[in-house]
Amino acid sequence: MKKTILIVPANDAEAAMILRLAKAINLPTIISGQPHGASLDKEPNIIKKVVASGAQKAVIVEMPGIKTEKQLLKKGIEVKIIDHHSYKGLNRKKNKSSLEQFLSIFNLDDQKIKDLSFEPKLVRGIAILDRGFVWALQKENYSQEEIKQVLVFRKKLMRPFIDPSEEKKYEQAAKEAWGKRQIWNNFIITSSRVKNGLRPFLSELIFKKFKKPIPLILNELGRNVILVQDSPEAERLFKEFGGFTFGDKGNWGYKNESGKPEVTLAKLKAFLEKKVIK
Repeated sequence: MKKTILIVPANDAEAAMILRLAKAINLPTIISGQPHGASLDKEPNIIKKVVASGAQKAVIVEMPGIKTEKQLLKKGIEVKIIDHHSYKGLNRKKNKSSLEQFLSIFNLDDQKIKDLSFEPKLVRGIAILDRGFVWALQKENYSQEEIKQVLVFRKKLMRPFIDPSEEKKYEQAAKEAWGKRQIWNNFIITSSRVKNGLRPFLSELIFKKFKKPIPLILNELGRNVILVQDSPEAERLFKEFGGFTFGDKGNWGYKNESGKPEVTLAKLKAFLEKKVIK
């Protein structure tokens, strides 16, 4: 196998699981500190780091960056993309989550996962969770108890990146956002001003309360992101506003940044009401 280096942003449980597996198989890794929405083009000195590693192949996880990818290719470094999202002008949507792709690329079947001292059901549970949250786990015949175990394991994976006190803060913020929720047409709308995303916490809350997916709009003012989750209108929103899709069908998001058209909650509601809500 060509000398390979992994480039991955440590910003969620799926990435944390990939990092643990990479360490277990002695795979050289460059860890990015970028949050969700990470871009290879924004990673400092990434070309120099890859070249200095002596790698002949770079496996890049959920960090789209066409300019940098082309530069790596010009340096004679093979580029392998692991992703399952669509971005404006760049479709990298796949049926498998990034963790599922990682397991396939590095030939990590259940026995090898066991040999590395991990529980296959939990590892694959994290992969499925990222692809379609607990609803996908249900489709894969995970029991209620097994789903709870996967959710507990997800929190454990995030311990190096978010301490328990911070986690409790975001859990509380999610509860407060839920308590102030609005019902609009067939959507629940929540708003928050915290700097970290509340989607995992709100999704878990919905699972415990309803046991089924509920169309949700998350207006995350603290990080300038607006999300629509578990709605058939996600693809239409992507076509109208750009942004990105995530997970299974039905999930869309947009990050408001300078130089980009602003997508506000009011603009989103106006589009949905005019175009799709009946």
